[in-house]
Amino acid sequence: MRDRFGALASQDFVMSTRTAAQTQSADTSSAPSHNSSAVPWRERPLLTMQEAAGIAGVSQASLYLMAQRGKLKLRKFAGRTMAETSSLAAALDGAEAWTPSDRNGKAVAARAERSRAAWAD
Repeated sequence: MRDRFGALASQDFVMSTRTAAQTQSADTSSAPSHNSSAVPWRERPLLTMQEAAGIAGVSQASLYLMAQRGKLKLRKFAGRTMAETSSLAAALDGAEAWTPSDRNGKAVAARAERSRAAWAD
């Protein structure tokens, strides 16, 4: 399956659903698990760009832009670009609190002034 950019969709991002019995048997087995969803994302050293974008709720392009601005560290691993988990966590933890802007109020005032000026002519 190809995504909108023509790249093959990553199979490791697909979350699997397991029954309680499957989870219990997987937890007791000594074989290593290759399911990325079995390890919490903050405990993994690297995340695929698709995973990092999903966690942050932004596009992959936004992640590359953050990296260019020095706000996110990217690594190459096995030919893939990966985001450093600690860097992503720091960026998310350091996100500024949202505050409403006065942008709309200024725009309304400017339109009202233009309207008054037009009627005065």
